[in-house]
Amino acid sequence: MKRFADRKRRPTNYRVGDMVIVKFNPRQFKALRGMHQNLIRKYEGLFKIVAKVGKISYKLDMPSYLKIYPAFHASMLKPYHEDKDDPSRGQSSRVPMTITVSHDREIEAIMDYQARRKQGQKATAMFLVHWKGQSPEEATWERYEDL
Repeated sequence: MKRFADRKRRPTNYRVGDMVIVKFNPRQFKALRGMHQNLIRKYEGLFKIVAKVGKISYKLDMPSYLKIYPAFHASMLKPYHEDKDDPSRGQSSRVPMTITVSHDREIEAIMDYQARRKQGQKATAMFLVHWKGQSPEEATWERYEDL
């Protein structure tokens, strides 16, 4: 049985200085929690390995705006292979993933309120917030704790 399981596994022989792409967990980013999983990219970025941490984890050179711990298990990494004929092939045409923090925007008005309750939990206060500089159609539901 181990023989069949090992067929799908990749070796973890990365070196310091190698370029890799990372599989992020959507739950790590508040901005991605509400999105459907099929709309989120599986692998992100092009990051350089800075150091090896433990036996099979690696520390990456991550931009500060991602606000995530830079150490990843080898199973979350994929080697990056540059295309010599077309260097732009590896670059994503999608907008890069960014983290938007709700306190960076200014509240213009609270349009609505509701208490949402999940089974077995106490109610959570949710507010429909109209943000300054945006149309009322772009109002978002925010938790009280996030405002």
